[in-house]
Amino acid sequence: MKCLLPFLWILLTIFVCCTNGISNENSELVLVQALWRHGDRSPTKTFKTDKYQEKDWPQGWGQLTPTGMAQHVELGRRLRQRYIEELKFVGPRYNSHEIYVRSTDWNRTLTSAISNFIGFYGPGNDDEYPKDLGANKWPGWYFPIAIHSLPGNEDFMAPGESECKRFEQIKERITLTEEYNSTLIKYKWLLDFLSEKTGQKLDPFDMWMINDAFYIEKLKGKKLVDWAEGNQTLLDTIAELDNLQERWMVGLDLKPLGDANFREELPKILGGPILWKFITNMQEKLACSKRMNSVKEIDREIEGRKSPIGTPLCKWMNKMRYFAYSAHDSTIIAIFAALGLNKTNYDEDGYPKYSTCLTFELWREKNTGQFDVKVLLWRPYTNETSPKEITTDIEGCQSNSTLEQFVERSKPYQMLPSPKDYCSQLLQPLNNAARMLIQWKLKMLILMGIPSIVAIVV
Repeated sequence: MKCLLPFLWILLTIFVCCTNGISNENSELVLVQALWRHGDRSPTKTFKTDKYQEKDWPQGWGQLTPTGMAQHVELGRRLRQRYIEELKFVGPRYNSHEIYVRSTDWNRTLTSAISNFIGFYGPGNDDEYPKDLGANKWPGWYFPIAIHSLPGNEDFMAPGESECKRFEQIKERITLTEEYNSTLIKYKWLLDFLSEKTGQKLDPFDMWMINDAFYIEKLKGKKLVDWAEGNQTLLDTIAELDNLQERWMVGLDLKPLGDANFREELPKILGGPILWKFITNMQEKLACSKRMNSVKEIDREIEGRKSPIGTPLCKWMNKMRYFAYSAHDSTIIAIFAALGLNKTNYDEDGYPKYSTCLTFELWREKNTGQFDVKVLLWRPYTNETSPKEITTDIEGCQSNSTLEQFVERSKPYQMLPSPKDYCSQLLQPLNNAARMLIQWKLKMLILMGIPSIVAIVV
């Protein structure tokens, strides 16, 4: 038996190596798409009686800090190590034909993208910057990267920012659920206390504002308002309620109400557009590669399809290797939900940390021509030197994830016929029987909870 142990160990090692991702010898990387949260920032807002208002933050509300810039330079270096140095998939110098960078239209995401590519490309070549400016007038190590964005109300890849009447209707319907109203009773003491101290009428959906402000103030070494300073029980309870409402916002823990299936609807509206943008990019990459060798130039294009910059799609897509999307914690949470995960930060609740990143890789197996999707999670501030592959954690991809499988499992999260059209399709009004049942349940909750709870009009 002792003689067999080394042999068994070798077999186990081979098995682990062969099942931990796709071998580079037998497959080739075709496309990479990265999605990240911006870096460390100032609060985006706070309550009226907070000690620290916009004037107390160097750049004002919601701005990237030097710490946030450094976080993205570091993430850029990690991405460089995999895609430039190890896999040699992206060239070591910026090439506008290879990469396309998209950001939501917020300073913190735009400047995070700039910082990320400082780390990704590193020092530039001497001939890559304008020398006619004279000495010391241009940082020779820096080459500007084009970053594209849309106005927030038009950007369906910015969860909750774009105009979507259906989303607002679904969010309103959450307030009619048993789960929401039992939570109102359970945390009434907290909501009453915070409403009094902040001078604002608050509900569970406001907890992010207080939790976020306190988190950042503590992170920056500031003393909190007197009623919160040193009260860890209070801070933990605020965070607990904030985490709960964040789960609701992607449909977790909520039973369907009427024709609102929250677990399907909210990931579809908030995470579906970016998920399906990734899928569309992969599908177009494949479709264009099949046409690349056509004899006639007209046959090398897909009729009526243009690139995001208005050029013929296939001419642009065939050279494209790396898409990067600079976004928010809500974007990462929505993607996790659309991938079928049951936590808001992959394997834990709470917000994804600053500069958290996901990469979606498309690989082609050389022997079979099969295309596979591989999803990697890049967690910040850890001892992990490599990203964590989470493909098998995705709902519908537990054993393997061919592109076909990935597309099929993602169909419930596609907003058809388009995000704009889907957002205009409103829910059916609740019928009288449903409304009466809700009213009865709310009365029972009040009787079992706190009699003084404010009546809720259905």
